[in-house]
Amino acid sequence: MKIRQKEFVTHVQQIERYLESPTTEALPIWLRLLKENEEPKVNFEHLQFIEENHTDKLIQYVYKTLKLLDERRGISKHMHHLLSTTLAYSEVAKGGTKEQRKKWREEGYNLLVHNEASADIFFDYYEGADKEVIYHLIRTHGLIGQYLRGESQLNGYEELMNVLVREGGYTEEEIGTLLVILNYCVIAAVSQDLWKEVELQVYEVIEELMVKKMKEVDDFETRMNKLTKGFVESDSEKREMMRQHPIRSEIFEHVEFWYVEPAVHAFHFEDVWSMFQLIEEKWNTEDNITHLHFGKLMRQIHYNYKGEKHINIYKKRIIEKYLKEYRETGKPNETHVQLKERTNKEAGIKEIFFDFSDVGEALINFCLEAEKVDMMHSKATIMLFDFFGLRQDSYDRFHNEKEYLNHMNSAADDKKVILDYIKGTEVLDVGPGGGVMLDMIETHLKDKGVHVTGIDISQNVIDSLLYKKKEENKSWSVVKGDALQLTDTFPKESLDTIIYSSIIHELFSYIEWEGFKFNKEVVEVTLKSAYDALKPGGRIIIRDGVMMEEKETTRIIRFKDEKGMSFLESYTNEFKGRNISYEVVGENEVSMLVNDAMEFLYTYTWGEESFPHEVQEQFGLYTPNEYEREIKRMFGEKVDIIQKVHYLQEGYPINLKDKIAFMDEDKQEVSLPDSTLLLVIEKKK
Repeated sequence: MKIRQKEFVTHVQQIERYLESPTTEALPIWLRLLKENEEPKVNFEHLQFIEENHTDKLIQYVYKTLKLLDERRGISKHMHHLLSTTLAYSEVAKGGTKEQRKKWREEGYNLLVHNEASADIFFDYYEGADKEVIYHLIRTHGLIGQYLRGESQLNGYEELMNVLVREGGYTEEEIGTLLVILNYCVIAAVSQDLWKEVELQVYEVIEELMVKKMKEVDDFETRMNKLTKGFVESDSEKREMMRQHPIRSEIFEHVEFWYVEPAVHAFHFEDVWSMFQLIEEKWNTEDNITHLHFGKLMRQIHYNYKGEKHINIYKKRIIEKYLKEYRETGKPNETHVQLKERTNKEAGIKEIFFDFSDVGEALINFCLEAEKVDMMHSKATIMLFDFFGLRQDSYDRFHNEKEYLNHMNSAADDKKVILDYIKGTEVLDVGPGGGVMLDMIETHLKDKGVHVTGIDISQNVIDSLLYKKKEENKSWSVVKGDALQLTDTFPKESLDTIIYSSIIHELFSYIEWEGFKFNKEVVEVTLKSAYDALKPGGRIIIRDGVMMEEKETTRIIRFKDEKGMSFLESYTNEFKGRNISYEVVGENEVSMLVNDAMEFLYTYTWGEESFPHEVQEQFGLYTPNEYEREIKRMFGEKVDIIQKVHYLQEGYPINLKDKIAFMDEDKQEVSLPDSTLLLVIEKKK
């Protein structure tokens, strides 16, 4: 039915009419401002896909809030009017053209604090009933959610409560209903799951407001625990950090925080605390700061990778190094990065962000762009490491760490054979990757009293595992430590089984020993370290790459993908483990020694994204017989080899079947060379 009278057009209907036929003509002021959102202001806390960052995002969000309101039954027309108008105007400060926003700033609108600015814009534009009540509802519409996150204090509601009673004579029951519905619409429009998570807490806070039992302002420790609720550190660990490095926390207690959690959630608590220490050092109480704003840092620390929101790991690692130097020396190197603040005394706002030098920023952007170019990424990251003086943690795969850990976990079926050889109750998994071995041991052997610990030198692997442990309520442990010095972390003869699943070749490839990498002495040092930490009767289990005994055998590879030849050329140029050569014997065909072919193919299977990392690794170190001879040379009669078996891991032929044909010298297809060795060594009693 056609709507004839303007006064009967609801806010929802106005949006629907606009979405059906977008136009700027005859739009209400609130909808026009949302439509003119030329520079979308996005909260990355709730944005999963960068494509969501389009100019209709504000309209879509407000539309969701209004639809949720319309779905509520039993609301009086007057209450619906209050809430509908509040929701329609609640995001307008995020909209407007560039020229409009410039004008607002000149007129003193506090655009960084959008609920306050939206309320002020509403007050200046709106002509209608209940103006003061709606003004205060807009001004406070998100404060309960912010309070639950530790960002705001409840005393912001005092004026609203007074106005609701004084202006409208609302009962406590009416006020409670009003606030519950408003918070439901605002939160559930972001995520129904989020609403379910906080619903009971919202009710409790509103009940406190109704009976006028508003707490005194939360102390800073309480707020920090709320802000970092999802962090891997426990509250007691956080308190200890705060105790060891005290700051004048009282200066923050009455300050509102904006976008802190989405800006810092990827860091450790000690890094977040160091940021606040730096802020406190520069704090001037005469500035009368009421809002500490992390919005710019939130945007700095995220970027688009394949359309999805990702942490800018380059900036994160640089910031972590800067904060670590600050903790250790009090004077970090600020040549190319430093924590900065921008203060607006009139608005009472202090913005927090990190400033990178022009060259540093350009290099970071180069790394981001290099992700899109075949095999360019490794060169870009090396430049980044050198420029910022980062420790070159080659285990850090930057943008595709998540995908790599998923690949590692996908090999679970192949790793199950390890379970048959585990002995005793104290088990160590060296280089646990995505945690597949930890989970497997806990699932299958926990009832037998087995406890497994993972040890890794890479901080990002430790971080991922700690989050996984907390999220999935796992009982295994994980520690940061050196695989070459296990007795620095564990007492001598304290472990029953030590597992090296696809880690020996990584230690060999990445660790610089006596001046160079790919030094087989690293393998000896590693295994002797394990022997020292092992109880008599204990076992070392190695599952890793292997070479074929027939080293002089030649194989032919025919590439089905036209990019295969260029991949091989890049691989042979950049691989440093040993010299690998090939001979072109036909169109997209090459001849190679079988072990060289194996080494290349088991990198090729991972694809272009993993190339920068995989090209640094030599997968096959020894043939099965060479492994046995080396073990006997290292330990003599002090150990027994109780299992030695080699095989082709199932995933490789599956992944390579559409990429290559693998042939003998007569161009007859043959099976791929064995990929994997399982070796079980037992320490004699």
